[in-house]
Amino acid sequence: MPLPRLALATLSALALLLSACQNLVQTPRPPVEALAGTGELLEARPGETRQVKVRLAQGAEGAQVYLRLADPCAKGTATCPGWDATRYPGVEHTRERFTLTATSPEATFTLSVAQDALPQGPFKWELVAVDQGGREWTFPVYLRIRRPQDEPPLQVMNRWRAWAGLGLFSREDPERAFGCWQYGRYIVLNRDSIHEDPPHSANPSRPFYTPEGALCAATSSLVFLYENPNNLRTPEEIMKGYFAAPFHRVGFFLDYPEPLVLWFAQFRLKDGNTVISEIPLGKDAPLARPKTVLFPVPDKEVPLDGLWGEWPSPLQACNASGGEGIKPPYRNQEGVWRSPVGLPLSVVTSAPFQEVETEATYARLTRLSDGAELPVCAFGSRQFWNEDTAARNVGVWALKNYGAIFVVPKDPLQAGEAYEAEVRGVFGGENKTFTWRFRVSPDPIW
Repeated sequence: MPLPRLALATLSALALLLSACQNLVQTPRPPVEALAGTGELLEARPGETRQVKVRLAQGAEGAQVYLRLADPCAKGTATCPGWDATRYPGVEHTRERFTLTATSPEATFTLSVAQDALPQGPFKWELVAVDQGGREWTFPVYLRIRRPQDEPPLQVMNRWRAWAGLGLFSREDPERAFGCWQYGRYIVLNRDSIHEDPPHSANPSRPFYTPEGALCAATSSLVFLYENPNNLRTPEEIMKGYFAAPFHRVGFFLDYPEPLVLWFAQFRLKDGNTVISEIPLGKDAPLARPKTVLFPVPDKEVPLDGLWGEWPSPLQACNASGGEGIKPPYRNQEGVWRSPVGLPLSVVTSAPFQEVETEATYARLTRLSDGAELPVCAFGSRQFWNEDTAARNVGVWALKNYGAIFVVPKDPLQAGEAYEAEVRGVFGGENKTFTWRFRVSPDPIW
């Protein structure tokens, strides 16, 4: 039935009114458009430059644009004694302010990396645009310094996961990585005074504290290094160090149903003839699926032969005798486990947060070339001991969280040799046995 003419007029007026309201509440648009260099992770080698380009947006009458450091030290939101808050170490940026108009609609900013810049970052700037009404918009700009021999961390991680037959990481998160660079600075510049602080934490009362850095500390794997300035570790070498350490390894060798997001940061400071480094590595991922993951991967060659150290210490657990409700580890020979030890093996049986209690009942590692059985110790969550209560709690939590058992050879493995491993244990009340073979590469590291 046709609507009466009065009703049609009313509906038409209502439509005009709604359109006018939408125009009144429409969100202002940025006066500029970024052409290149914003929102992505730029990479540059020492001596190179990268450019950030912007132009006036269609319909905008004009804008002022400039770069500023997003560093909390530069913004005054962090206490940073002695820090040069005008620039990032080893990088200079265009400091000029540009006025964009219809006749001069574009601007280019340059990030210049010094020849002697240390590989580190990512750093973050903000491309600031101010319209004629004084409203401000910002666009993030990230830059990481890397050498020709430094592969992108995402590429390194995905090669390891492909080697293990697991799904790949989809991208890097430069914002989380920038927070981790801030945490690296916090650790290195407070290194003489933070020994009593809990690991994986940041104290708001200390210089260089930032909330973004504290988040990194709580959610990332961390390594502190003293490096030779002429022989800095590459991302590949750094990740090999992570994966040699069983407590740090397990979170990166799980089966996830969705693509993963990775962050990786490096803070490096030259101090005389030494470079002091803090290098966090973390991930943002959905809950993993239940899947047994053995490391080293069965029937594969592993480029690692040993472990120098880790927190929590696997060695204290191997040398423990039990007590305080903690069972002793399994040892096929008596002795003292001292650093460096052989590459620890790991058996992970559950998705995280299932709280699977574990206990090693038997472990064997045989060198196939001569049939020699190597001295090993093995432990699960019921057998982990450490004199430091915090380390003990973290170790027990990790072993339960991943339903894991670790096996630690007393001595480093031998390059080019093949081995057979057997691990028996109780996993959540169920007896299980795992047997597999692997080979150490002819040129292992760590």
